[in-house]
Amino acid sequence: MTKILVIEDNIETQYLLKKILVPTYDVTMASDLKSAWECIESQDWDIVILDRSLPDGDGLELCLKLKKLNLEYKFSIVMLTAYGELDEKIKGLSAGADDYVVKPFEPRELLARLEAIQRRRMATSNNFHSTINLANLIINMETHAVSARTGKDQTTSIDLTPIEFKILLTLVKNYGKEISRESLVQVVWDKINLSERNIDTHVCHLRKKINLGQLAIKNRRNKGYYLTREEQPSTQTPAFMTAAATNTPSTLPYSERN
Repeated sequence: MTKILVIEDNIETQYLLKKILVPTYDVTMASDLKSAWECIESQDWDIVILDRSLPDGDGLELCLKLKKLNLEYKFSIVMLTAYGELDEKIKGLSAGADDYVVKPFEPRELLARLEAIQRRRMATSNNFHSTINLANLIINMETHAVSARTGKDQTTSIDLTPIEFKILLTLVKNYGKEISRESLVQVVWDKINLSERNIDTHVCHLRKKINLGQLAIKNRRNKGYYLTREEQPSTQTPAFMTAAATNTPSTLPYSERN
């Protein structure tokens, strides 16, 4: 079942969306940016329906953050907001939204737009998976060739072993999420009785090979490895992400599976 994350703080709108979506979709509600970010980090989604006016900020801020981190490719974003001016629509679509719906909305129109998004995702899924672009990294899924953009119209080939490629692909598909050593062992060798120290060695080699300025493999003690962008001096963490580190998300899960 298609998973939809709805980021909306208005109780009446939440109720309406639940009523029209739950028969067809697996829906989770988040009432603010902080809890929405926790949901995005912890689960995979197909579609995110995003309001602009939220208690802890503008939904556009989240959209821009996803675009900056190259996470917007993982799901489709539909902005559902009262901001109906042309400039606001352009701003939302430019920030990474796939569609823009103005409140008050017609439920049947929203459902039709969601169905259209699903059709587009299915139509492009084969092309998407044949080549993955993340930051300056280019991964060809058919040939397993990996390269990095190093300048305008310039790329540098990255020679990876089959094991290194599997590790990199796992980290890319789970961008920003921590993957345990045990999980990587199972992905690479499909066995659980091999030493996890072998993974550390391969990750060390992989880390050096992809160290081309934009992506880095990080690790947290007792948790595992994750892929992220290299931190830039000008990067500033939004307030809602700082709050997410110390507070428990307030989410309202709704699901009805047929």
